[in-house]
Amino acid sequence: MPRRPRRSLHPETPAPTRSIPPPHRYRVPLPVTLPVILAAALVVTAAAQAATVRVRDGSVGFAYRVTLIPVNGTVNAVQSSDTTLDFAALRRTRTTVTVNLAALKTGIALRDEHAREALDARNFPNASFTLENFSGPERLPDGQAVQGDVTGTFTLRGVPRPLKAPVTLTRRGNSLNVQATFTVNPQAHGVNVKGGDTSTRVTVNLTLAP
Repeated sequence: MPRRPRRSLHPETPAPTRSIPPPHRYRVPLPVTLPVILAAALVVTAAAQAATVRVRDGSVGFAYRVTLIPVNGTVNAVQSSDTTLDFAALRRTRTTVTVNLAALKTGIALRDEHAREALDARNFPNASFTLENFSGPERLPDGQAVQGDVTGTFTLRGVPRPLKAPVTLTRRGNSLNVQATFTVNPQAHGVNVKGGDTSTRVTVNLTLAP
């Protein structure tokens, strides 16, 4: 008779399965990641605060003397173009402020005409200032004021000249009030008035807002 295979008294133990370890995760130490996170947050914040704005309210005053007689006047027609305001990086702020000389007022209509003629407002209706650099604090928190200097190009009667002026900047929410006082030489711009002074004091007060 054929022999039957003998059964083992001990059941076969399945071969142990090898566990596959999870992929190793490299952890970057917190002191390394924290500066990166903070830098990214500052970039996002600065980008969020940058905005295109324009002049909402502005006036320019001037004090001039002709044969020792003071001639004071104002211009309320003030506009701006290509204006970007960044409260987180004031040095990035750029603008060109334009003053319509046809709106010049001295208090006497005939004198207004003479002033516009001297400025050749018919051919050069605007005076302008193009901001090229701001020197001062980098950031401007809400409700605070800072002082600094602006440099750029001032153009009168079609003649551009470099200009540097001290300014006071005051932030109120998303708006910026700008106050500046400086002097210009009209003759350097081709404005020649008999007996006219070589120095004209100019005051600027305007608000930039979205």
